Amino acid sequence: MRLKITAVVTLLFSLISFVPIIANAAVADDKRIPDNPDFLPGSESYTYKVIDDINLRLHVFGTQTASSEPKPAIVFFFGGALRTGKVMQFVSQAKALGKQGMLAVVADYRVLLRHNTGPSEAIADAQSAVRWLRENAQVLNLDPDRVVSAGGSAGGYLAAATATVAEFDTASAVSSKPNAVALFNPALAGKYPRVANALSPYQQLVDESVPTFIVHGNQDDIVPFSSASAYCDKVLSLNGYCELHAYEEAGHGFFNRGRNGGQWYLDTLSKLEAFLTRLGYLN
Repeated sequence: MRLKITAVVTLLFSLISFVPIIANAAVADDKRIPDNPDFLPGSESYTYKVIDDINLRLHVFGTQTASSEPKPAIVFFFGGALRTGKVMQFVSQAKALGKQGMLAVVADYRVLLRHNTGPSEAIADAQSAVRWLRENAQVLNLDPDRVVSAGGSAGGYLAAATATVAEFDTASAVSSKPNAVALFNPALAGKYPRVANALSPYQQLVDESVPTFIVHGNQDDIVPFSSASAYCDKVLSLNGYCELHAYEEAGHGFFNRGRNGGQWYLDTLSKLEAFLTRLGYLN
């Protein structure tokens, strides 16, 4: 964990090596992937955004936990290089946090091989998901001032972008900026995704932003550990709060439940719970 301010580390675009994203590239029908499900067992499912014939859904766990007080919320965005990915990726984490009194959400968003879209559309969707939760705070019994944006790899990129990148929906008076972020081996822009500075969480990180939690494997050969370190150092240099947990011998996606017998899944979940407890989001 990093607990003191360190010097700003410049994040060069050559740091991150990953499959580049080409926004709006044509995708042949035989290359398209199945849609994510409209419902997930144990959750309450809602349509949070409609674009043409696309209905984007999110799934809320923890609604059955009794509480008269508005609950904090966390929304997870799946990984998949903004090309693919399954909304079920963070269901285990969501169920665990839902049982502890949070509203824990997994959200779908547009990706290249389903919707022929790129980073701009994905960020816009992630922002819409955060905003929708706040707009429906009364219905969900949600505390709009305690909303965490979370995700892994490309989903971590989106979570970080909700905290840093300018809002796409300028007509709404409801903010899409979360109150904290939780990032799992996040892609924070560079070669992946190949985006202009305006869509780069690192480049758009210009103030103390929001409390930031990162777990990252030292042996990640897809999104280098150095990129997470640089991002955290920049948060700290701006007098923000960032904790970075390094995992020796861990590669990309190490935090998923099925990896390494679930050992890293349980440890990263425990560290996330400790972060949320420090914020007052968990008891």
